[in-house]
Amino acid sequence: MADELGNLEGAVKKEWPVLISGVGGITALIGLCVTLGGGITWLVNHHRQEMERQARIALARAQEQQADYAGAIGTYDEILKSDSLYKPALDGQLAAAMHWVEDFHVIGARTDDDVAPMAAKEIDQIMPVLDAGLTRTKGRQMADVEAHVGWAHWLNQKIAEREFGPAAEQNLRAALSLDPNNVYANAMLGNWVLHNSGNIADGMHLFDAAVATGKERPFVRMLELGGLRYLDKKGARAAQVKVADDMRKGGEPLDEDYKSRILSFCFEPVVTDHDELVESLSAVPPDDAWKTYLWLDDNASGEYREQVHEFVHANLLELSGDKAGSLAMFRSLEVELKGSNGEMKTQVDAAVARLSHG
Repeated sequence: MADELGNLEGAVKKEWPVLISGVGGITALIGLCVTLGGGITWLVNHHRQEMERQARIALARAQEQQADYAGAIGTYDEILKSDSLYKPALDGQLAAAMHWVEDFHVIGARTDDDVAPMAAKEIDQIMPVLDAGLTRTKGRQMADVEAHVGWAHWLNQKIAEREFGPAAEQNLRAALSLDPNNVYANAMLGNWVLHNSGNIADGMHLFDAAVATGKERPFVRMLELGGLRYLDKKGARAAQVKVADDMRKGGEPLDEDYKSRILSFCFEPVVTDHDELVESLSAVPPDDAWKTYLWLDDNASGEYREQVHEFVHANLLELSGDKAGSLAMFRSLEVELKGSNGEMKTQVDAAVARLSHG
């Protein structure tokens, strides 16, 4: 009996380390499984969060494309609540704010008195995003943001009517100092110059620099023609004709509203006197002037429009040195307009008298 107990004790002692080793292995395996399970859970959650983020970014981009800039900025804000340094969201939000500045409109105002407070509310959503963008951008991108900050200040002054300091010009010139060829800084400052000083030479020099970049051409043209649109002074007509001629040659589209405005302001005898028409027709070479005039008046129809075409053509012939051809055309118009009254008749009679005794 004693021998059996001794043999049993020896067997237990012999197997115990193996048993303990097995238990330890099982524990380690369980620990490994738990660790792997936790890792898999983290990966699944991370993947889900990333998918949700990408879905929100896609939504924000769609909102921006639909000109719902406020909605896009808000969607990006939701992403940034969980990760304030998530670069795709920061960059997307900044881009949306800059596009909002470029395409700024006050929609839904019932009266003129509603425009300023509604504009102020929108600018208050834009400005913090732009200011934050300035702190984390460098070089040319920083110049882009700086220019948009300046334009936001200009909108705050011009539309929201609550800012009257030099901030807009300061930001725009700061953007130019960062990048002298920056398309936004040149175009925005060019528009600002035309609106504030009316210096056509300075303004058009800035726009020429913006056009030369080959970037953002529709936006540049919008600011360029917008700045010239109501500038009724010497040089403004020539500037508009040059822009229209350049756009025609480059195959750039020009909407009917701008075409009508340029036609009326630069060529219409009811609006322009002889010296103003000469300025318009002398802005570019005669052949280009005629082609651009016809391009602007591409939807002309009716007897009056035909008479205006003849009138403009006759003036252009005179400027080109073909006085005989000009006089013949003016005399033909004189017959057509016999018995009528109006500015065109007055100018035709004066042209016949001028060329007959010239």
